[in-house]
Parts: sequence; C-alpha cells; structure tokens
Amino acid sequence: MKKILAVSASNSKNSINRTLLELASSKVEGYGVTMLDIRDYPMPFFSLDREENEGHPETAKQVRALFAEYDAFIISSPEHNGSMPAEFKNLIDWVSRLGDLQNPMFATNKPVFLLSTSPGPRGGTTNLQALTQLMPFWGADVRGSYSLGSFYDYFINGKLNAEKEQELTHSVTSFINGL
Repeated sequence: MKKILAVSASNSKNSINRTLLELASSKVEGYGVTMLDIRDYPMPFFSLDREENEGHPETAKQVRALFAEYDAFIISSPEHNGSMPAEFKNLIDWVSRLGDLQNPMFATNKPVFLLSTSPGPRGGTTNLQALTQLMPFWGADVRGSYSLGSFYDYFINGKLNAEKEQELTHSVTSFINGL
C-alpha cells in the first residue's frame, strides 16, 4: 500500500491548519496516512556556522528519513506575513542539507498537495502561491492546493459546513486519484 505523509507545518498547539489537515487526511481512501507535526521535531535555527560546529540535529535526520519512507505528501501550512512559518522553513533548511549537496532535494518527484486556512478571507493564498513555486525546487511535484478562507465562518461545532466539506473532499479525491 502506498503511504502519504500528512505534514502539519504549524507551530501552534491550537492550529486551525492542523485541523484542516486532519479533515483532509480523513478523506484519503486506499492509502496509509501518517501525521507529522513539526512541533514534535524541534531544531535550532539553521546557520552554516552551527552546521559546521554542531553538525546536523538528530530531529532533522529523523524527518529526512520519514520523508524518504513516503510516496506522497499533504502539507498544511499557515501563512505568516505572506509566507510559510519560520519553523517550517527552518525544518526544510536542515533537511535539505542532509542530501547530496549537489542535489539537496528531499521530495524528489513525490506528489504534494498543499493546504492552508486562516481566520481571514484569503485563507493563506499568498503562502500557497509561494509554496507552489518553491516546492519544485525542493524536488516536489505539486499536484494541487486547497485554501479555506474565513475558517471560523465555515468550521462550526467540529465540522465544516456542507459546501466547504464537499470542496475539500473533491480536492483531496482529485489529488488521490492522480497518484
């Protein structure tokens, strides 16, 4: 059975992006899905000096090994001032240093589906656009994205309203069917 790694790129314990990731993951059928929460893999901020003096953090090695085990990724990332969270970028910086320096890609040709949500109406679209452009540089094959703006208007009593639930289901199903 093919395996999908669902990555929560938020460092917040009450992340609405993690909630969206859990909802999206529950729609995956026919594949094993494992959640990776970046909060479980703390790392110091990357610098060449730190890498030279201290080497690579064990947590970076663990994440790199996990990335290698999976066939595809679903990544849910909040938007912090128009970009990905610094902690997620830091994870990418460390993990990419563990590959061949001539080819640091860690997601080589692996399909990726991107998610983002926010309390505001744009739903992290600026970050999704940036990630869509960056992920191929990291070797990923971005095959779709889903943005949910105004999260709290649509997520009530632990569920998405019917319209947004249907949109999310369609988006995830399209991604899965393309694998």
